Amino acid sequence: MATFGNTIRSRKEPIHQFSVFHDNLVRLHQKLNIQVGVHFIGYLPQNYRSYYSIQPRFSLKYQPDDKDLFYVHFSRMEQFYHYIRFSNLSLPTDFRMPSIEGYKPRSSEHYELGWKHFLLRGQVEISDYYKTRRNVVALRPEAFIEDDQWSNYIMEGDGDSYGIKGYFFNTWKRWTLQLSYAYTRSREWFDDLKEQGRLPSLYDIPHQIGGALSCQLTKRASVSLGGLVRSGKVTDLDQNFDPLPQEDFRKVREPMNYRVDASPCRAIQHRRKPA
Repeated sequence: MATFGNTIRSRKEPIHQFSVFHDNLVRLHQKLNIQVGVHFIGYLPQNYRSYYSIQPRFSLKYQPDDKDLFYVHFSRMEQFYHYIRFSNLSLPTDFRMPSIEGYKPRSSEHYELGWKHFLLRGQVEISDYYKTRRNVVALRPEAFIEDDQWSNYIMEGDGDSYGIKGYFFNTWKRWTLQLSYAYTRSREWFDDLKEQGRLPSLYDIPHQIGGALSCQLTKRASVSLGGLVRSGKVTDLDQNFDPLPQEDFRKVREPMNYRVDASPCRAIQHRRKPA
């Protein structure tokens, strides 16, 4: 059920879906193995076009010694519904729209290359990825929804994502340290906005830095300090919560934000009373 203006409309669309998955691990050498899989899905709305999807998976892992692991991943995915964010409506979550009425499923290919180094009491990991996205949907600039005629408010396009991530974890006696950094970009482009080129998506967060340090004071007590700093998300509303004009579409961000957590922890031992 959805509410638009002063009208309330309810609609049900029966959809049947089935899937078959096969996965196979092949060890080519003591230090080299390949994992290959395929996922076949049938998406069958009762009153609209049906879709059939073949989604392969591939993973190659090479471990030259006990301390290092190199890996390459590839996967293709298809999603039979779309998430749409309504910033100017008080909804507890994003709106999920099924792939019906001419809106094709969202598909993507994900490529990832990484390296892990295992420490005596921790590990270091660095990975790089690139992801394509097709049949992306979004609200048009300055859209004000008054009814359920989605073609008047929704535009379609494509997108991609890429980035590099680093992670460190280690323990020294009573101390434990975790550090992470990610530089990631998420872009989209639409036929309705060709003159604006490639735009950041609503989920584009270029920089994310995290860390946590904890100390084991006793067997049952510890103290920890952690924090997170990240770039602000793209916003499509002005200071009065009205949609931004088309010339400012996807060009305004929220401020960079951070979070700091400090907490002591003490384990409580429960003892049973004698019977």
